Amino acid sequence: MEGRVWKRPLTEVQKFEANEYVAACHDWNTVYKFKCDAGGGAKGDVYTDDGTNLTKGRARYYHACDATHEASTQDDFIRGYYIQNGGTDETGYWTLFGGWKEYPKTSVIIWTDGGTDVHCTTNLDQDSWETAKS
Repeated sequence: MEGRVWKRPLTEVQKFEANEYVAACHDWNTVYKFKCDAGGGAKGDVYTDDGTNLTKGRARYYHACDATHEASTQDDFIRGYYIQNGGTDETGYWTLFGGWKEYPKTSVIIWTDGGTDVHCTTNLDQDSWETAKS
């Protein structure tokens, strides 16, 4: 029979030393630059993907201002679509022989300036948008 030898348990402690710098903060002063171009200058309505009309009301409609806007990268950008319907709040229309027809939808990214102004771009690739420091 072999004899058993008791050994005291040992704990090794290693001090953590970072060898790389990792930025944990977001750059809060960066803005996206995008062109408000959906539908050209034609009157229409803008809807979110869940069907909410952001330009509801006969006196309120959307038309592209063709301006390049600067919006914080922290702002909310909404996926949706533009319908060129003359700002009638309608998604379709009746035809004499064809029945109900839907207006064509153009996919857009929507930005509001914090108020009631709605701006849309047809450039759906946000990674391709120009950025700048504000």
